[in-house]
Amino acid sequence: MEKLTSVEAARTLQNPGELFSGLDADAFARITTATSDVAVVLSPDGLVLDIAYRDRSLKAWDLEEWVGRSWSETVTTESRDKIDNLLLEAEVRSLTRSRQVNHPAKGRHDLPVGYLVVSFFESPYRIALGTDLRVMAQMQQRLVRAQIDMEKDYRKLRDIEQRYRILFHIAAEPLFVVDAQTLKILDANEGLARLLNKPIKKLLGLPAAFVFAKGDQTLAVERLSAMTGRSSSEVFHAYPASETDSMVVTVTPFRETGRTNLLVSLTTDEGIPAEGAASKANIAEVVENLPLGVVIIDSSGIIIEANPAFLDLIRVVTLDLIEDRGLDKWLGGSSVDLQVLMANLREHGAVRRFSSVIRNEGGGTESVEISAVRVAGRDGVVFGLVIREMPPQSTQPPELGGEPGGSTKLTDLVGRVPLKDLVRDTAEIIEKLCIETALSLTDDNRASAADMLGLSRQSLYNKLKRYGILQMDDAGE
Repeated sequence: MEKLTSVEAARTLQNPGELFSGLDADAFARITTATSDVAVVLSPDGLVLDIAYRDRSLKAWDLEEWVGRSWSETVTTESRDKIDNLLLEAEVRSLTRSRQVNHPAKGRHDLPVGYLVVSFFESPYRIALGTDLRVMAQMQQRLVRAQIDMEKDYRKLRDIEQRYRILFHIAAEPLFVVDAQTLKILDANEGLARLLNKPIKKLLGLPAAFVFAKGDQTLAVERLSAMTGRSSSEVFHAYPASETDSMVVTVTPFRETGRTNLLVSLTTDEGIPAEGAASKANIAEVVENLPLGVVIIDSSGIIIEANPAFLDLIRVVTLDLIEDRGLDKWLGGSSVDLQVLMANLREHGAVRRFSSVIRNEGGGTESVEISAVRVAGRDGVVFGLVIREMPPQSTQPPELGGEPGGSTKLTDLVGRVPLKDLVRDTAEIIEKLCIETALSLTDDNRASAADMLGLSRQSLYNKLKRYGILQMDDAGE
């Protein structure tokens, strides 16, 4: 970059001879170094006779090696013409214009310097006074990078806008954008143009109320006006100006260039949402006819929904007889079963093959296996349980003697029948195993374990102490 400044001074010193008559060559050298970053003394042929510079970091460009070389050889190829022009201009002018050249260096960026050449009538030598332009070059590079980044962002935004325009106009349902302050139409798609039988250009700038029938214009304006400052969508029904059937109006606010706009879509009751409703209806029909018991409860264990298979399990005729009642009335040997199940659901989100029993209205019990899941519903967290009856052979109590796996199967009965029935004819090892299993199921909660085993808390504590199951900190109590 050349600095095209005037070669003539606006005002020169009026008495230089009187003021500087006592200055010697050393003073001249100091002035030269003080007024430039790089000073190059040149012969009439353009050879470098001497050099001076202030910044020590410039030594990395090997400036001392320029001495004895042609000045044009110290610059890059594209800068040599500028050096030649400076030397030609110095032959006819005492002060040349400034020109930027670049000095190369191995393993480093080029050194940009802006030179002007001063000639003296009494001396054959010339001095090239240079200004270090590294800071300016770095600023230029940052500016170029910033401009490139801005162009990339601009292209990205332009592509996003183009995709938005394409999706907006090819959408089947009528769509239009409304200014939340003025309630005027800012944009509309082909679907709205077809619905109102008007070209898009004539719709732009019209009040949003124009889209709706006269009887619903007040309602539409009130709903659209109420969307200012809101972040959630609003849905209502209204009649369009050219339709005899009511349509679903969905209004979604969004921010654009510091203001709020509204995206309004019009759909029929038989439109896209109906497909989702059909899918949900199919799922509901499958659950309704599933041969496994399915029941949905809230976080308190209250029954919300149940399918006919579950009603058959508990010998109840209709759903209204069990709605709003606790599931623990029918599930588990005690209320602890449901508590343990829900605690695991809250922690893990899903449970598989949880063994328990179902008590029916006739007084009977059946062993079941439960798979359950926790779901975030619209009105809060709900729990869905799928209950499967166990085969009859798996419900028989295991032999206390016989195969080695008998004691392990026996633990499956913990919590289903009272402890006294389990240990009536067994050794102390069986009683200890049952207590350890109950503690494991209740996460070492002694109150729940005592309830599960049919013992008082004091009785359970005595047995824990007798079998040496107490923790170390308990032993010191």
